[in-house]
Amino acid sequence: MHCSKRHFCPLSFDDGVISKGMGLFPPKSLLVATDFSAASRAALEAARFFGVQHQAHITLVHVFDPSPYKAPTLLPGPAKLLDEAANEVIQQTETKLQELCSELLGECTATPVVLRHASPGEAIAEHAESASSDLIIVGSHGRTGLRRILLGSVAERVVRMSTCPVMVIPPAE
Repeated sequence: MHCSKRHFCPLSFDDGVISKGMGLFPPKSLLVATDFSAASRAALEAARFFGVQHQAHITLVHVFDPSPYKAPTLLPGPAKLLDEAANEVIQQTETKLQELCSELLGECTATPVVLRHASPGEAIAEHAESASSDLIIVGSHGRTGLRRILLGSVAERVVRMSTCPVMVIPPAE
């Protein structure tokens, strides 16, 4: 198999644990972030490799920003409708995460989690720390220039804020 820095290259470890600076390898507890894009699907494939090869537990995380569902008024009617809409989106997201777990992570031990937070990068890093994850795996959309400035980079924020190693899977060419 030919590996380059632009493609996921499965690594092989001995039976022993290899210490790699910030964490333990092979990792036994993974956090994989998804936004349901092709980039995050590649991250799921990398997580499946670790899950199968090293019996790692996978936590599949999606971050839901509840900010657009906050009513700009104190009147109970609009607030209730927006809360109901937010809860419906969360239920649909949980279903989609469960389907991804079954489809892509079927042979692995996986737990889907929906986090409510305005900043996906911050939420992912915080959850990884509180769950004592050994490794975070995120996909990158590969945005550059103005698009990156305007849209930001969740992967970059996770790398900066995380207390454990982060594997960033680049977009396919």
